[in-house]
Amino acid sequence: STCESMTGGMVANSLVQAENASKCFLGGFVSYSAFSKNKFAKVSQKTIETYGTVSPECAREMVNGTQLSFNSDISISVTGNASFINPIEKKQSGMAYVDIKVFDKLYEYHFVTKTKERVDVINECTAFCLFQI
Repeated sequence: STCESMTGGMVANSLVQAENASKCFLGGFVSYSAFSKNKFAKVSQKTIETYGTVSPECAREMVNGTQLSFNSDISISVTGNASFINPIEKKQSGMAYVDIKVFDKLYEYHFVTKTKERVDVINECTAFCLFQI
């Protein structure tokens, strides 16, 4: 299962392109707003207010909530900042927090790119996520 913010569903899109993906991919959320992170991915309002939506704490709650919602063995979450014009929460541009949970084992990553184009940041982060899986 997936819970994507910055990548906007591109990880899920890439996964379902594989033959027989329906045998192992249960679904995903595109949780682009704080509201959807809270409502669907089960990120607490306290985490959002304290750490922001672009934080390792938020990514961790996203992956945990998604794994629970889908009852999946493997889940991935990605939240980050691709904007160089108006960075979210004044956080570094061109970076993301990626969490992957395999059963009970949590893997946490901090993705950073030097590219300056929004679409390139998103594409590179998507590739990074798929490589980690």
